[in-house]
Amino acid sequence: MQLESEEITGEVTRVRLTGTMDLAGAEEIGLRLSVLAGSRKYLLVDLEGVSFLSSMGIRGLLGAAKTVLRRGGKMVLIKPNATVEKVLTATGCDGLMPIAGSDEEALGLLAPA
Repeated sequence: MQLESEEITGEVTRVRLTGTMDLAGAEEIGLRLSVLAGSRKYLLVDLEGVSFLSSMGIRGLLGAAKTVLRRGGKMVLIKPNATVEKVLTATGCDGLMPIAGSDEEALGLLAPA
């Protein structure tokens, strides 16, 4: 599992995940994702390169989203494949982590309601 991050603006960071987010993958990126969640206000997490999402992967994403929320921010998921999106919606994760089909849509979801 690979994690790359880039600052889009002073408050928004894009996190690109690539690989299989199973137990090993979640453990591999867990600390780095936690650090980003604890230090950034808004995270756009690009899941386009994630081919599989297990319960441990969901747990890692939810933990990061809750950390960002506690700090007054928000985490949005971008472009998961159909299988990964189905898992996220079936488990209700999309209620805490909205899913966007594009960067523009994701940035729009970060705007205050």
